[in-house]
Amino acid sequence: MIRVYKESFSEHQVYRYRITDEADRMLYLAEPTGLFLPHPTRQITLLGPDREPVGRLEPPDPSRWPWGGEYRIILEGQEMPLAVVAEQWELVDMLLLRLPRYLFHWEGASYIARGSRFGERFYEIFLRAPEAEGEAQSAVADTGEVDVAELDLARLEEVAEKEVQKWGEPVGAIQRPPRGPHYQAEVWSSPLQEAALLLGVLIILADLHIQDREERGANLM
Repeated sequence: MIRVYKESFSEHQVYRYRITDEADRMLYLAEPTGLFLPHPTRQITLLGPDREPVGRLEPPDPSRWPWGGEYRIILEGQEMPLAVVAEQWELVDMLLLRLPRYLFHWEGASYIARGSRFGERFYEIFLRAPEAEGEAQSAVADTGEVDVAELDLARLEEVAEKEVQKWGEPVGAIQRPPRGPHYQAEVWSSPLQEAALLLGVLIILADLHIQDREERGANLM
C-alpha cells in the first residue's frame, strides 16, 4: 500500500505530493514544476526522500485538447521510460463528466485504471486480458457517431451501456480515505505491488485532472 499527501498553496494549486509507504515512511516527492513555466505543462519532477533527483514525468506534446495523451516516467540517467501511462477519453466520458481512464504496461502485462467521481473508491485497477482490449475497441466502435446537439441524458446512458463490460481481473484500487492521507493505493495480486512510483504517478495525474477541471469550471462562472 502507498499513501499520497498533497501540499498546496490553495485549493487548486498543489505544489508538492508526498508518496509514502503504509507506515508513512517517505518514498518519493513529486513536484509539478511544469505548472510554473511561462507556458505551463504537466511536467513533474520526481525526487527521493532526501530530495535527491529520481526522474521526471514528461507530459504529452502540446495539443488543442486540454487532456489526454501519453505520459512517460523517465528515471534519472535513463533514456528509455520506466513506464508510459496513456490518458484516454471518449466523447461520452466528457459529456457525463467521467474521470479519464489510464492504460499502462508493467512487467509485460497490460492494465487499465477506471475512476469514479464520487465515493471513497477513486479508481479501480484491472489486469487486462488481450481479448478484453479487442472487446473495448469493438464496444467503442459500436457506439457510432454522436451528434452533441441532439444528445439527452437517456441517449447518453444508452451510449454508456454499449461500452465494454468486461474490463479484466481487478487487482487493485485507489481510495480517498475520510481521514489521514488524501489518497491511498492498494494492490493485492499483481507485480504492481512493487511499483510504488507508478501508482503514485497514477494518483497524481488523476488529481491534477480534477484540479484543472475545477479551475476551468470556476473561471467560467
